[in-house]
Amino acid sequence: MIKCFKRFDHSFTNAPQKVVSSTTTSYGVDTNWYVDLGATDHVTSKLDKLTLREKYGRHDQVHSSSGVGMKINHIGSSVLHTPSSNIHLNKILHVPKATKNLLFVNRLARDNNAFLEFHPSYFSIKEQGMRKTLLSGTCEGGFIR
Repeated sequence: MIKCFKRFDHSFTNAPQKVVSSTTTSYGVDTNWYVDLGATDHVTSKLDKLTLREKYGRHDQVHSSSGVGMKINHIGSSVLHTPSSNIHLNKILHVPKATKNLLFVNRLARDNNAFLEFHPSYFSIKEQGMRKTLLSGTCEGGFIR
């Protein structure tokens, strides 16, 4: 299931860095994907979420909104299967210390030739050409149910 997620912090440094904005919770294991308007990459802590993967050979880190740096172990791709289509996720960063699986909106749109619509009570992912809905869901309190 994909969930809407709101950006918590708008502070940036001058140095470009990979950013995620998820907060830490104590609800245990969360296997959902969250749409994060502040993320600069797709991020997951679960290696099994990556269908194809390889070791990440650089020393970059992902930084949370609080500035904490987290090591990137792998990079890969996956597919979200929906009733009407498959949504491709490319360049997913495997970050074991991440607390949420986050989707980078711009890459999601580019890789699937799609656009996202956010409304007060629902969201839609639609393909560019025919505007066919690939996935939709309701938003309540910032989350898609």
